[in-house]
Amino acid sequence: MKKGLLILLIVFAGASAYGLEPSGFNLVGYPDYASGFHPEFSSRASFSVSSSSYGSYGEGTYIGSMHFSLHHDVDATVEMGYSRLMRFSGGEETGRILGGFQLNWRPSENSLFSVSYRGMLPESNLNLGGF
Repeated sequence: MKKGLLILLIVFAGASAYGLEPSGFNLVGYPDYASGFHPEFSSRASFSVSSSSYGSYGEGTYIGSMHFSLHHDVDATVEMGYSRLMRFSGGEETGRILGGFQLNWRPSENSLFSVSYRGMLPESNLNLGGF
């Protein structure tokens, strides 16, 4: 997960260096596309419950996504979320931080090249620095 976060940070740092701003993004010299940065936000949530002779469990998950176009042939999606497993009959609850990104390039109408990374990190691995 650390490698994925590092890659994501490098991609965003590189994009920021090229001026990834809603008002003036221009990837390869298409002035008519400079005002085309319009991110789309979406989210989804789910909750499930199961019960057996071993106990009752519930899991809640929330994922937020941001999809945006970098160029008329290149688009990207970034996701962040949280999932929690709850044991209603007692015991330890566990949480996970979810994240991922996807970069798509369509060089022609009939082809697509895609790079994606998705992963999770147990919340016990987070060092929140006193929060």
